[in-house]
Amino acid sequence: MNLTPGQAHEAYIGPPSEAVEVAAFVKQASELQAGSEEFEPLPVFSQSASQLPREAREAWSSLPENEQDAIKAECRVDDLRKELEDVIQNPRLMGHVMRTHEASLHSIQETVEPSNRRKRKRVTIADPDEEHPEVTALRLQIDATKLKCWPLQLHAASFIRAPRQSDHNTLIHVKRLGFEAAGERDAMHVLLSSQTLGDLYRAMPCSSKELPVEVRDESGQISGYGGRPTAEEDGMDVDHEAGVVMCIENVLHGTSKAVNDYAAQVLALVDSLPEGKQPELAMGSPLNETRISSLTLRLHEPYWMLHAGNCEHFFAVTCIRARHPTDPESGYPLTTQITPPLLDFCRVCVKVPATYSIVGDIRLGESPYLICGPCWRWMGESKEEGVLVVPLPKHQEGWTRHIS
Repeated sequence: MNLTPGQAHEAYIGPPSEAVEVAAFVKQASELQAGSEEFEPLPVFSQSASQLPREAREAWSSLPENEQDAIKAECRVDDLRKELEDVIQNPRLMGHVMRTHEASLHSIQETVEPSNRRKRKRVTIADPDEEHPEVTALRLQIDATKLKCWPLQLHAASFIRAPRQSDHNTLIHVKRLGFEAAGERDAMHVLLSSQTLGDLYRAMPCSSKELPVEVRDESGQISGYGGRPTAEEDGMDVDHEAGVVMCIENVLHGTSKAVNDYAAQVLALVDSLPEGKQPELAMGSPLNETRISSLTLRLHEPYWMLHAGNCEHFFAVTCIRARHPTDPESGYPLTTQITPPLLDFCRVCVKVPATYSIVGDIRLGESPYLICGPCWRWMGESKEEGVLVVPLPKHQEGWTRHIS
C-alpha cells in the first residue's frame, strides 16, 4: 500500500505529546534548581556528576551488592555484541544481511516512487530451499524478533536517500514521493517563555511579508507598485495591512484590529458552516499580548497560521526546556535553521536571479516576464502605456536583523 498524506504528515511532524503547561514547567524547573527544605538544590543542567547533590551521587553505591549485580545483568549487552560480531566476521552471514537490507530498500522505493522513472536493477536473494544452514538459522532468528520497529515500513521512504546521492540534504530537499509530499521545514527558532506569539510571527520567514504594495490611481486601477512600509509607517504592530491569525489548541489569536482581525473572520466563517461540521474554536488574546508562558502546548503538534490573505503555514514545537548556562544571554528569538528559497533566474541572461516582473511589455513576448536589474536597464523602460514593473521579493525576512 502507499502512504496516505496523513501518514506522511505524521512521519514528518507527529505524533504529538501530552499537553504541557509552559508556566507550570518553568515553575517546576525553578523549584528544582532552588531546592527546598526536604531536597537539596538539583542543577537542571549538570556539567559533571560532582555538581549533583550528595544523595544523588551516592545512590548507586548505597544499593546492596545483589541489586547492583541484577541491574548490571539486566543492562549488559555482551550477548548482543557477541552475536553481532559473529555475523560481521562471517562473510556468508554478512552478505545475506546486506542483500536482504538492499532488497527491502528496493521494494520500498519501487512502491512509493512514480512509475515513470527508470526502474533500478532488482536485488536478488537466494531461495530458502537453497540457503546454507547458517543463513537459514540467522533468517529465522531475525524473523522471530518481536520489535515492531525492526522491519522497515513504507514510512521509511521519506528518510531514504536516493542512490548515488549520499550528500543529498534531506532537511532542505524533502524526498518527492508518489503521494502528496510532507511539508518542507522553512526554519527553526528558539524563543523565551517571556516572549509573545507576535515575536514568533515576526521571526518566521515568508515571501508574503515582502510583497510590494499596490499603488492605485483615481479610478482604482493599479498604476504601479511601491516598497513594503515598516510597522511604524503603517501603524501595524504585527503585520502589514493584511493581518494574521494563529490557531493553538483550538484557540484563535489575532491582531485585535476591528476591521482586519482574521480571528473574528475565521469564527464568522465557522459559524456559517452546518452544525455537524463546525470545529470547536474560541477567541483568544491578541498575538502581541499572548506570552508563550501562558500557553498549553503539545510537542510535534502542527499548529495553523494564516496571514497575508491566503498564505498558510504550519508550525510545531519540538522542544521545551530550561535555559542552559551556555545559551546566549540576549538576541532572542534565535534562528537556528533556515531554508534558502528557490529563486527564478532572469530569462534574458539566465545567469542571475530575477529582480523584476514585467507585465504588459510587448517587446518581451510574454507577460509577466522575469528579468534582472542590469538586463532591464539595458533594454530601457517601455514607452507604451499600461506596462507595470513589479519588484520581486528580496527574501530578506529571517536573513537580516534590524537593530535600533
